[in-house]
Parts: sequence; structure tokens; C-alpha cells
Amino acid sequence: MKSEERSSSVIYEAFDAGSHLCGVVGICRSLEWDNFGYDQHLTLRSLTAPGVTAIMAVARDTGEVVGFAQIFNDGVFQAHLGLLAVDEKWRRRGVGRGLVQEAFARVGARRMDLTSSDEGLNFYRSFEHREQVGFRIYSDPKGD
Repeated sequence: MKSEERSSSVIYEAFDAGSHLCGVVGICRSLEWDNFGYDQHLTLRSLTAPGVTAIMAVARDTGEVVGFAQIFNDGVFQAHLGLLAVDEKWRRRGVGRGLVQEAFARVGARRMDLTSSDEGLNFYRSFEHREQVGFRIYSDPKGD
């Protein structure tokens, strides 16, 4: 999908805490993702950490954050899609695909690695890809 074919009702912006932070926390809460413990301070630190690019999908008419992506990258070749979330009301409208395309454009990576829940597999399979085995390892034996 070319960028001009993306949903015209959404714009993609760099993360701005003043206008986007509450929206990101709200999406995480609505999806029951406790990645940041629904804590604004932790969310802010994670989305603005060195090496992180955070992209917001914002409804053109209302300014509401309807999705976001968190990308870790080396600035040259490699990137990792840490999080991709789209508000349930905005799914199947090209928002997630637009966030991935915007991520590639902004970070300049040639490839992006990610882990996915079973729910997201078909979405990620719709991109040019190569599946490979991966692991999530923990510093705490209890995991998350």
C-alpha cells in the first residue's frame, strides 16, 4: 500500500508528550497491555529513550491518538518493532500498516524484527517477510 493510499483520516507524527502521552496510555489500558504499568512517567521514559523512535497515528479530525509504534534502531540498517498498537475502533483501516510503513521511512532501516502475539500473525505475514524462531528472555526468573 503506497502512502497516498493510507487512510486519509489519519496523520502520522513523531511522539510529543504534551499531546500524545495520555492517548498512548489510554490505548494500552483499553487493550489491557500493562507494558508500562499504565504509568505515564514510565511510558514517557520508554518512548523517549535513546535509540527509540515513537510514531503516533492521530485522527485528523479530532487529534485523538488512534495508534502508535515504538521502534528501536541502530540508525543504519537494523530495527526492532517493540510495540505496535491500534485502538480497536480504528482497526482494519490501514492504521497499523501505515505505522509500519512510517517506521521504515523514519528510521531508514532495511529490515525490522519483531515478536508477535498469535492475534497479529496474519497482519505481519501480509508484509514481505521471513519467519524465524525467536526467544524472549528475562532477567527475572518469574518473567512478566
